[in-house]
Amino acid sequence: MARKLGQHFLYDPKIAAKMCEAAEITKNDTVLEIGPGKGLITKELSNMARKVIAIEKDSNLVDSLEGRFPNVEIINADILDIDWPRFDKIVSNVPFEISSPLLEKIFEARKTAVLILQKEFAARLLAKPGGKDCSKLTVKCNYYCDAEKVSELKPGAFRPAPKVSATIIKLMPHPPPFKTDEAFWGTVNILFQHKRKTVRAALKGTHANLPESLAKKRVHALTLQDLKELAASVAI
Repeated sequence: MARKLGQHFLYDPKIAAKMCEAAEITKNDTVLEIGPGKGLITKELSNMARKVIAIEKDSNLVDSLEGRFPNVEIINADILDIDWPRFDKIVSNVPFEISSPLLEKIFEARKTAVLILQKEFAARLLAKPGGKDCSKLTVKCNYYCDAEKVSELKPGAFRPAPKVSATIIKLMPHPPPFKTDEAFWGTVNILFQHKRKTVRAALKGTHANLPESLAKKRVHALTLQDLKELAASVAI
């Protein structure tokens, strides 16, 4: 079942402790954990936080977690299909197969999050404009929060071991730099379908009055302010 749901369970409690330390968990915090698995991180969180809300899709794992920790609420559900409860922070070993849609929900939640992510996903969050890993996910991350690397993990840190390495990432929300709408994110989507091309080439076929200073720029090198300016000049 673990493999089917994309879960790779941590077995080293020192990693769980490092995640709680990075999240600065206190006895005042209610913490959301996504995919608690066998409860290694859950146990550490239960010792540090006021309350833990752990959301697990696998009913067999839910049964094994029920009643183990007095301040932990276990919810048997798909995190992508439910309304999220109120919480202060997120600490989670994210199931790799749902990383992309889950990260978008985490961004929008605007809470501090310490996450274990597949190394390639983490690289996108940490990327800077112009870097080889810069992507649409980078833009969303930069818009909503600051990202920093806490630690790298080898496949051997998990059971079963995944085929790729992982990274612990800390996301810290910040105020949005400007208001966005569907037109802005629609422009971002179009551009990053051709992220290695110039802006002019990526927007070919759209009705756009492109600023010349941006038309020759490569899409993956665009800053948030560049994207704001472009969205105002493109009719989607």
